[in-house]
Amino acid sequence: MSNLIQNVIDSREKNHLRTFIDLLRQFQKPYLLRNDILIAFYKYCDINEDNKDLYSDSELGQLVYSTQEIILDRESVYLVIRPKVATQEAYRLLDDMTLELINTQELLNLRDKLVDSNYSQDEEVLKIDFQPFYDSSPSLRDAKKIGNGVDSLNRYLSSKLFDDNCGTWQEALFNFLKLHKYNNRQLLINERIKNKSQLSEKLKRVIDLLDKYPAHTSFENFRFELRSFGFEPGWGNTAQRAKETFLLLDQLIDSADREILDRFMSRIPLIFKVLVTSPHGWFGQEGVLERTDTSGQVVYVLDRVKELEKQIEENAKLGGLDVLGAIEPKIIVLTGLIPSGEDTSCNGRLEKIYGSKNCWILRVPFGESQPEITQNWISRFEIYPYLESFATDSQRELLAEFAGKPDLIISNSTEDALVKT
Repeated sequence: MSNLIQNVIDSREKNHLRTFIDLLRQFQKPYLLRNDILIAFYKYCDINEDNKDLYSDSELGQLVYSTQEIILDRESVYLVIRPKVATQEAYRLLDDMTLELINTQELLNLRDKLVDSNYSQDEEVLKIDFQPFYDSSPSLRDAKKIGNGVDSLNRYLSSKLFDDNCGTWQEALFNFLKLHKYNNRQLLINERIKNKSQLSEKLKRVIDLLDKYPAHTSFENFRFELRSFGFEPGWGNTAQRAKETFLLLDQLIDSADREILDRFMSRIPLIFKVLVTSPHGWFGQEGVLERTDTSGQVVYVLDRVKELEKQIEENAKLGGLDVLGAIEPKIIVLTGLIPSGEDTSCNGRLEKIYGSKNCWILRVPFGESQPEITQNWISRFEIYPYLESFATDSQRELLAEFAGKPDLIISNSTEDALVKT
């Protein structure tokens, strides 16, 4: 249990905490997020001259600053506290200042009851597993590594190539390469390469083959020779680039390290269908850009989406995929549909993004459980109770639009992903 909240309860500041909670109840809002809490506490400290030091120099001030959510019911108050980076704790505080630590499941059930008074813990609800994709994948335990997940994963994967199960990882690499297609056209390797041993053997032969061609020879001039060995488009648009990519793969098989893995993965075109999630309802172009509360977010995401489309096209060209015809990546920005659009385009299901070739805004409604709320604009901080039905409906719509699954999913809150992908 965090000492932060217990220290307040054990001190004279608990009277201020009790009075502050009474003030929050006057707002008649059962659910408050961090910004609401900080504003209310500032007002509480400003009411009385004797309280001014609480905001900047008190354990209660530290507690309020670390509190991410407050949920109020008749008998108690629930606080979700973030005592340090990547750590969250939830507490139930009774009227007599008795404190109880509650678990994640209890907190989720409480949130569900706020939205649906008829909610039953026995009914089936949406569950999202944020654990690593595979049991053998690493977990980041050091908060300093947050934001560097790809680098940590590359370190882990490359190190596995040297252990006793090296053959297993080489098999995984072989299976990974033969999976990729574009519009049902096979990329990278075909059925002529049947296992990891053949991959290694034929790889060395095509490297020798490419030595015979001038560096700037177009892929079109040697594509059928590569195909006879079992290699399809995706390695490079010139003899020099294809050879460099094959050499990276050869090093990756024989003596991999994370830098080689990162360089190799950045050269092969794998991504053509991208989903960008932005559940915030006011996401569009017509009329939305004039709204000061959303314009910055909208402009940022739309610009990044168009840059991403150009980058995917460029990667495909560098990989030699132009021999397959025009490469047309598809990017969908998923957001909420707001029937009461207030002279904006947010009440339309599908909208093409200006200045793009094949980028779209797809809007899915938040369901009909509380239409008086969900048919109007609601803050992005208040949409979470409606995400269960939204996720189910969105899955159906996206599978139809993509004609399958996307290759990459990006959250618009993950700015590094939009910049680096």
